[in-house]
Amino acid sequence: MNETRTPAYTRRFWAKFNRGDRSIHLLEHHLADVGACFEALLAQPTIRLRLARSGGLDDLDAASVARLSILAALHDIGKVNVGFQTQVWLDADLPEGRRRPHRAGHYNELAPVLAGEDWRTAGWFFDALGWWDEAIRSWDDRGGETVCALFVATLSHHGAPLQLEGGRQPDPSLWQHYSRLDPRECVERIGRLARGWFPAAFAEGAPPLPSAPAFQHVFLGLCNWADWIGSNEAWFPYVDTPQDDYIETARANARTAIAAVGLDLDAQRASFRGVPAFGALFDIHGSPQPNAIQRAAVDAPLAEPLVIIESETGSGKTEAALWRFAGMYEAGLVDGLYFALPTRAAAVQIHGRVKRFAAALFPEAHRPPVVLAVPGYDPGEDAAAIGLPQYDDAASGHDHTDIPWASENPKRFLSAQIAVGTVDQAMLGALRVKNAHMRAACLARNLLVVDEVHASDAYMGRILKALLDAHLGAGGYALLMSATLGSAARHSWLAAARTSTASIAPSLDEAICAPYPAVSTTAAGGEGMTRVDDNGQDKTVGITSQPLMHDFDAAASLALDAARKGAKVLVVRNTVGHAIRTQQALEAAAGAGDAELLFHLDGARTLHHGRFAAVDRRWLDGRLEELLDRERPAGGRVVVGTQTLEQSLDIDADLLITDLCPVDVLLQRIGRLHRHRRDDRPEGYATPRCIVLTPEGQNLSPLLKQTENANGLGPHGYVYEDLRALEATRRLIAERGEWRIPQMNRELVENATHPDALEAIVRELGDDWRVHANQVEGGQLADGLTAAHAVIRRDKSFFEDNRDVLFPDIEEGIRTRLGDDRVDVVFEPPAASPFGASATIDRLAVSSRWLRGVEAEAPQPVAPQPMAGGGFTFAIADRRFTYDRLGLRRL
Repeated sequence: MNETRTPAYTRRFWAKFNRGDRSIHLLEHHLADVGACFEALLAQPTIRLRLARSGGLDDLDAASVARLSILAALHDIGKVNVGFQTQVWLDADLPEGRRRPHRAGHYNELAPVLAGEDWRTAGWFFDALGWWDEAIRSWDDRGGETVCALFVATLSHHGAPLQLEGGRQPDPSLWQHYSRLDPRECVERIGRLARGWFPAAFAEGAPPLPSAPAFQHVFLGLCNWADWIGSNEAWFPYVDTPQDDYIETARANARTAIAAVGLDLDAQRASFRGVPAFGALFDIHGSPQPNAIQRAAVDAPLAEPLVIIESETGSGKTEAALWRFAGMYEAGLVDGLYFALPTRAAAVQIHGRVKRFAAALFPEAHRPPVVLAVPGYDPGEDAAAIGLPQYDDAASGHDHTDIPWASENPKRFLSAQIAVGTVDQAMLGALRVKNAHMRAACLARNLLVVDEVHASDAYMGRILKALLDAHLGAGGYALLMSATLGSAARHSWLAAARTSTASIAPSLDEAICAPYPAVSTTAAGGEGMTRVDDNGQDKTVGITSQPLMHDFDAAASLALDAARKGAKVLVVRNTVGHAIRTQQALEAAAGAGDAELLFHLDGARTLHHGRFAAVDRRWLDGRLEELLDRERPAGGRVVVGTQTLEQSLDIDADLLITDLCPVDVLLQRIGRLHRHRRDDRPEGYATPRCIVLTPEGQNLSPLLKQTENANGLGPHGYVYEDLRALEATRRLIAERGEWRIPQMNRELVENATHPDALEAIVRELGDDWRVHANQVEGGQLADGLTAAHAVIRRDKSFFEDNRDVLFPDIEEGIRTRLGDDRVDVVFEPPAASPFGASATIDRLAVSSRWLRGVEAEAPQPVAPQPMAGGGFTFAIADRRFTYDRLGLRRL
C-alpha cells in the first residue's frame, strides 16, 4: 500500500484524534505542548514560588525547572501502547490476517510496566528513554525514589493518583510491535527529543529535586493544569508530520496560551499604578476613610500567611479583605483573589461588589474578569472571558467514564485571577475527588478569603483545616472573616499556619477576655491578637423569647401587627417547610386588606429561601434589597425566609422575629436588624428589637426524646443537633434582656460555644444530657474521622506510600456531605417563571436526597406542566415536584 495514502493514525503514534475528519496530533508534539505549558507556568514567578515552597525551597533553579518540565512532558507517554493507538482504526485499517489489539487506556495500563521490583531497572521502557539512569543518579539524592514519585505524579494527571500495584494486570501485548507501530522505537525517539527540549535538566552539579511529598502533590496539580491548557486545539493546532524542531512552535503557542488564560501578568503589573486611596476604591456613601477594622486589616504585616478578622456584621469586613488584597497584589505576594462564601446566594451578592472593586483597582486595558464561580448560575461575560475552554476529552482518546462529576466550568473557576464563589469549590482542592490537585494548584497563587467562618461541624472544620494546611504549606496566603468566631475554632485555624510547637487553647475566662473586634495572626507559641477600636456600628438590642416556635398563626400575627405600625419585619425560620407554613399563615391573616404589607414580586406574594431557580433568586434578592436597603421606601413590610436572609444581603429591618438557633447564627441574623443608622424608623421601633421563637418548656430537655422534626431543634431536626449550644443560647436570652453589640459578642459566643460552657450545662441538667453530649461528641469524632479519610494525604509520597494517596470510591459521599450534591434538572421546553411571563426557567437545582434511587447524575430533559395559578409541575421517574411562587416542593 502507498504510505502517503495510508491514514496517518495507522503509521504514527497520536495523542489527539479528531473523529470528524480523522486527523491527528502526534504524541511527540502533544508531549512537547504540555512540557512547554508546564515550563511557561513556572515562568510565572508566583506559581514557581508556590511549587518551590511546597518543597521547602525559596525558589527553583533552572535545572530543576527543566527536569520537572521533562517529567511533565512525559504525562501521556502511556499512549505508546498499541491498544490505545488502534482504538480509532477502522476494520479496513487492520493488517490482513491480524486481529485487533485489545482496546486500552494509557495510564493504568502503564502501571504494571512501572511497578517492577526495582524501578531503576524496570525493563525496556526506561532503557528506551535513554537517560533514566542518569536522571536517577543526578536528579535524585534518595536512590531514585523522588524521581519515581514525580513520574507517578505526572502519570496521575487525569484527576486521580495512579495505582501501582493491585490494579490493572500486565498485558505485554500492548507494548509489542503492531503493523507500522513500534512502541519501543517511539519511546526512544521521545527520549531523544525530550533531552533536546530541556537540556538544562542534565546540567552537572545542579541540586537534586525536592523529596517532600507535598512537592509531588503540587507538581501533579501543575501537570494537570498544563495538560488542560496544552490540549486546546485553538492554541495547539494538530500537526501529523514529525518535526524535530517542533518544541519552538510549542513554546510560542504556550506563551500565547498562558497569556490568553490570564496567567501572564507582566503587562498588567507594568500598567499598575498603585493602590488608590480607600475612598476611590470604595464609594461608601461619601465616607472616604476606612474604619478601625479596615485599617487594622491592612496594618497587619502583608507577609502574614494567615489573618483572621473578627468584627460585627455590617462593619465592612468585605472591604477590609479587598483592601488587604490590593496591598498584597501591589507587593507581588499574590496574583489574584478567590473570595469564598458559605452559599451560592451569598456569592452572587458579593460578586457585584468585587466587580466594582476590580474596576477601581485595575486599568481597563488590563482589568481581569471577575468570575462568578457558582455552578448553576449564568456567569455571563465574566466567565466567557476566561480563556480556558472545555477540555476535549474525546479528542484525547479518553473514556467518557473518566469525566468527573463536576462540570468543566467549576474546574476552570479557580484558574481565574479573581473569582467569587462558594467555599466548597475551594474545599474540593483538599478532598479526594477528581482534579483536586489542579484546583489546589490554581488556588495557590491567589489570596484565599473565606467569609462567615464560624464554629462549623467537625467535618467541615476538618476539611477547611486541610485546605489551609495545603494552601499555606505551598506558601499561599489566606484571610478568614467572622462576626462570631469562637476561640476554639480560631485557635484551630491559626494552628494551620503555625510552625512552632502547638499552644494550649484558652480557657473560658481567657476566651471571654480576648479583644473584640480583633485581627489575629500567628505568633511564636500561640496567636497574636490586635484589639481594634469601635467601628461605629454599636447598638443595643432588646431581646426576648416567646414559646411560639410551632404556633404559625401567632408568629404571623406578631409580624403583621408590627408591619401595620410601619415596621419592616424579618421573620427567619430554621427550615423551608416552616417558612412556607408561616407565609401561608401570614397570607390568611392579612387577607385582601393588608396584602400590600407582604413581600411580593411582580404581584406574586412570596418568601425568601434557597429552593428557587437561579433567575428567580436574583429577582428575589434584588426586590428584597430594594425594599429593605439603606434607601428603603416608607411603610411596613413583612419578609419571611430562612438562613438565606442572614448572609451577605444588605438589608435593614426594624424588627427581627427568628427561631431559636445557636448564638453565633443568631448574631448573624441580628446583623440585619438596624443595620444602618436612620432617623425615620416607625414609633416603637426606634431601638432594635428581636423576638426569639422557642419551644414550650423551662428548658430544651423534652427535645432530647423528640422523634419528629423539631424545626431544627433536636436530634432529629437535621439543622442544629447540639442542644447544649441551643440551651446555652436560650439561657443567654433569658438572662440578658439587652445585648450590646459588638461589646458583648465575645462573651455571648464563648458562653454558648466554649467546651467549658457546654460541659457546665450537662453537669447541671443530668444524665439525659450526658447521653446527648456523648452522642454529639461521638458524632463529631466520627465526622472528623470521615473527613480525615476524605482529605488528600499530602504528607504521603506517590511512590513509597502509593496506597495512601489513592482516591477511594467515595466521591458521591463527599459531594453529599459537603452540601454540593444538587442535580441540575433541565427543562425542555423552558418553563415560565411564576414571577413574570417574559422570564423562563431552563434548569432547576434539585437536592440529590430527593432523587435518591433515581439515575439522575445526568438526567434527560424533562417537560414541565404549567399550572393554572402560575408555576409548573414536573416528574423525574416516580418523583413529582411543583415549582411556584413558594419555591420548589416535592409532592
